[in-house]
Amino acid sequence: MNRLSSFLFLIPALVCLVCSKQIAFEPCGGVVKSVSVEPCNKEPCEIPKGQSAVISVHCVSNANAEKLRLSVWAEIAGMELPYPGMKRDACNGKNVTCPVKENVDLHYTQTFQVKKFFPSVQTTARFNLKTNDDQDKVICCFKAPVKVV
Repeated sequence: MNRLSSFLFLIPALVCLVCSKQIAFEPCGGVVKSVSVEPCNKEPCEIPKGQSAVISVHCVSNANAEKLRLSVWAEIAGMELPYPGMKRDACNGKNVTCPVKENVDLHYTQTFQVKKFFPSVQTTARFNLKTNDDQDKVICCFKAPVKVV
């Protein structure tokens, strides 16, 4: 029974490993070490309408910042459009503690709701984490393909 209990305890962890995938990305500022998406079992990650996606980013801060601001953009019909309904405060309720010091590893996680009215499209998303001050310095930025299904 003890072995069975141990095995049953591991099942959720194994399922999570299958759901999350470290993806290829194109850096566009700062030092981005890795990006993973959940759910994702192949690239480009397919995110079903009406569900959520969790993006986890590991980067190194390249500036001191009292606050951080998040923006996410998607390329649609040759234009970059902002992700609707985005809460831009990257410190409040997230796993990043502000203020942020320069040269510190950041592990930022953001949940995105994929609304049912979103178009079914394959696009390139740009994730940008900046200082929320008059410097407006990019802390980390990356682009990655995504597919809304």
